[in-house]
Amino acid sequence: MKIIVEDNKFTDDIEVVIKGPKSDDTVKEIYKSLLYFQSTIIGKSLERNYNLSLNNIYYFESVDNKTFAYDKDKVFEVNQRLYQLELSLKHTPFLRVNKNTIINTRKIMSFKHTINGRMEATLKNGEKMKISRNYVADLKSKLGGE
Repeated sequence: MKIIVEDNKFTDDIEVVIKGPKSDDTVKEIYKSLLYFQSTIIGKSLERNYNLSLNNIYYFESVDNKTFAYDKDKVFEVNQRLYQLELSLKHTPFLRVNKNTIINTRKIMSFKHTINGRMEATLKNGEKMKISRNYVADLKSKLGGE
């Protein structure tokens, strides 16, 4: 695979062109990954609806049968269940890490092992997330490790 970045001083728009066989699995995965940067979700805060970029969301959490999206310093209620988000975010950096939480793996600053095979991730906004041992292998895989 060859990657070329060209500087275009005449526009602020980013254009990505993927050249290759459309049916190739790698091409499909690259395409799905790039959609993450354009994807948005509707979140509600103080009776106002906001168009939230997935790239800015740190994690989703389910509390008292409601689902919330957390960005760096704000919380928004979303109208989807956690399992629905998990399915729709399958080809993105988001990953379920416990029964109530899906995190954006690109927002992880560090992580460490804790007792009983669990892990704890520290996000770039300083929040700490518990990772159930059932999801540790998935997290390692998503981050490219073993």
